[in-house]
Amino acid sequence: MITPTLIYFLKVNLALAFLYICYRLLFREDTFFRLRRGVLLLIYLIAFLYPLPDLSGWLSTQTSVADIVGYYSGLLPEETILAASNEMAASDWKEAGFRAIQIFWLTGTGLLLFRCLAELFVVFRLYRKCRKITLNEMRVCLLPEAEEPYSFFGWIFIPSGPKQQGRIDDILIHEQTHARQWHSIDMIASEIVCITCWINPFAWWLRKEIRINHEFIADEQVIISGFDKKEYQYHLIGMEHPNRTIANLYNNFSVLPLKKRITMLNKKRTNNAGKVKYLALVPMAAGLLLLNNIDAMARVLNEKVTDVTRLPASLATTTVSVSGTADPLPPDKDKIHEMCDIMPEFPGGTSALLQFLAKSIKYPAEALQQGKQGKVIVTFVVEKDGSITNAKVTQALYPSLDEESLRVVRSMPKWTPGKMKDGKVVRVQYAVPLTYRLQ
Repeated sequence: MITPTLIYFLKVNLALAFLYICYRLLFREDTFFRLRRGVLLLIYLIAFLYPLPDLSGWLSTQTSVADIVGYYSGLLPEETILAASNEMAASDWKEAGFRAIQIFWLTGTGLLLFRCLAELFVVFRLYRKCRKITLNEMRVCLLPEAEEPYSFFGWIFIPSGPKQQGRIDDILIHEQTHARQWHSIDMIASEIVCITCWINPFAWWLRKEIRINHEFIADEQVIISGFDKKEYQYHLIGMEHPNRTIANLYNNFSVLPLKKRITMLNKKRTNNAGKVKYLALVPMAAGLLLLNNIDAMARVLNEKVTDVTRLPASLATTTVSVSGTADPLPPDKDKIHEMCDIMPEFPGGTSALLQFLAKSIKYPAEALQQGKQGKVIVTFVVEKDGSITNAKVTQALYPSLDEESLRVVRSMPKWTPGKMKDGKVVRVQYAVPLTYRLQ
């Protein structure tokens, strides 16, 4: 069964994919590195927050939106109440499949969380064990000679070997930029997203973009500080590039692809007029918010008919009169059966009935604004020719919801009539419960 949590999780991952593609198309090639950092963080905020606001009250008053909701609801999968034993078995298999997927996802999340905690432990242990000195009025931690420089929040780790002497200033400025601009916060956020959405490749690609953009910012700051661009590039090329197995949470001086960094160092600065395109993030967020609320309203509409099932008319005990709701009984005086050997059937079966109701029912705006929800039971007679007569509300909820339920039931096409064992066609009284739910 698709739960609200699963729907939220799917929406978040789809938004990450959509926004990543937009980022690649619009922002990735310019040199507004600090703006790009803000966009990358906003992508996370938008993806996780846009499914939460509820605009259904306002959207329900917009007729164009109501038409879209009605069309979209027909595209959603309907939930049906299964009665046959083989259908129940299929439902059990489906639930078992969801549980298996959930266990698979939780296992991956647990392993990644363990790795993240292990990395944090390594960094904290190294900080406690290494020797601290002051270089250029900065407190740094000395690493073994084979290590490469990196930073984690306010901690700057510098190798102690003699090979770094004489070219340490640019490294210090580079790592100090990471520390002063709190780049590690971005890395922690991206790591959490990757742990949560590890099955989504776009989450990993976003983290990669965040990491390389941090390096662009730090490289740019080194050049702004007065270092020669060519010498700095030679320094980058001359650094060793070990294959680090734990380098996810901190900013490393030389572990990321150098080709992109050198290309960006030599790239012509983007004209300031190009900053206008960053406003495109506003309509993107608004569009996601609108689509989410349309989806939510469509699911509400779809859920109104998820409880449709065959009920004997005797279950409907309370008859509520609604103006103009009862059709006159037909002149045929044959007995009306509550049960028969072959019950009447909507053309195409129960799934077709659900689809018809989902497309036909319009949640009344008044009931939506009043927050009315619950169940309406409508009884009717399926005549020998399959036509629907004598429709009436036998369990009322709210006047506009009752009227809408009757309107839809009366608009149904002819059914396959009920029959007895001997093949005799009979009139059958049928009850349809329609459940109205607000998200």
